[in-house]
Amino acid sequence: MKITNLNIWHGGSQNRNPLIIDYLLSTKSDLMVLTEFINKENGKEIIQALELEGYQTQVSNTDGGYGLLIASNMNFITENSDDRWLEVYLSELDLHVLGVYIPHQPGKIKNDFWSKIREYSLKNQDKNVLITGDFNSCTREDSSNQSEYNPLDLKKLQESGYIDLWKEGHRDEDERFTWYYHDGTGFRLDYFLASPGLYSKLNGFKVSHDAGVRDKGISDHSAILLEYI
Repeated sequence: MKITNLNIWHGGSQNRNPLIIDYLLSTKSDLMVLTEFINKENGKEIIQALELEGYQTQVSNTDGGYGLLIASNMNFITENSDDRWLEVYLSELDLHVLGVYIPHQPGKIKNDFWSKIREYSLKNQDKNVLITGDFNSCTREDSSNQSEYNPLDLKKLQESGYIDLWKEGHRDEDERFTWYYHDGTGFRLDYFLASPGLYSKLNGFKVSHDAGVRDKGISDHSAILLEYI
């Protein structure tokens, strides 16, 4: 099973869309979670390209705002679709996937979003659940200048049993950070978090950060890739 999580940077663009599409198809992923997706012309071009390759697709936001796209080469059921929030269920794998694009601005909206994630995670912790996306959050160890954004929310999620798969299964040569501020400050903002139930069933897995996506100007984020048996 191979899963790609990628922030496509302002919903894609006319110039970058061919690069985004080529990259996504080159990963040969079974499931893709695209954040900062906008369901307008550029987004619809990405949907069309993926559907032509046999992927089933679902968007979170139909209002033209920032959200997510989930695409899979396996059939899935959409369990819930909301602003920046998308839940799907792959019955073939008995796998629940929650894709999130958490608002970046600190404040009530972001805090409420995190409360919704915690509620979902506790309710479903005995199921096979993967939570992934752009969290716009990090602890001190995941920023190059020791700053932090909603660190307690991340810690509470992990204290409830969810496993940060990059920490558990990354390669030593991986670049830690997935996004950089214009002054060069790096942050790890993009995650794969597995429920205790799912983690116990992973016979082997690997998570990697593909910084080449950022270096080539495809996105301002690295892609993160999860492969597991």
